[in-house]
Amino acid sequence: MIRFGERLLFVDLGATAISNSGEGQLIGAELAGCRIVIEVKEFRSRSVISDLEQAIGQYSLYQLLLNKVDPEREIFLAISSKTYNEIFNEPIGKVVIRDLPLKLVVINLELSEVEQWIPSNPIEKSSNESS
Repeated sequence: MIRFGERLLFVDLGATAISNSGEGQLIGAELAGCRIVIEVKEFRSRSVISDLEQAIGQYSLYQLLLNKVDPEREIFLAISSKTYNEIFNEPIGKVVIRDLPLKLVVINLELSEVEQWIPSNPIEKSSNESS
């Protein structure tokens, strides 16, 4: 849960502890000593671009708010390996990962395991790519 002003937002993976003041605090997952939050997204609509736009908007909002309330915590977007191969392996997806920056967790749904963790900016900008 992310509490910001009067609003509560709920991230998919994480836990909440209530302090004596009644305020929510993020606790939970760590990756190699880093505190993380994971937002899970399924790309199921007819338009993968609409799904991408919605995922980017939610991820960006959560990232902005976490920077204010828990700046040490990193947010990752969890997607299936199918979604990764269909959109994030394409030029548009590579730009999103590199330029936002977007951190991904790619899940193999058949094996129910993490295939890869992709930190922000894993792709080098090429000299012939337009800005």
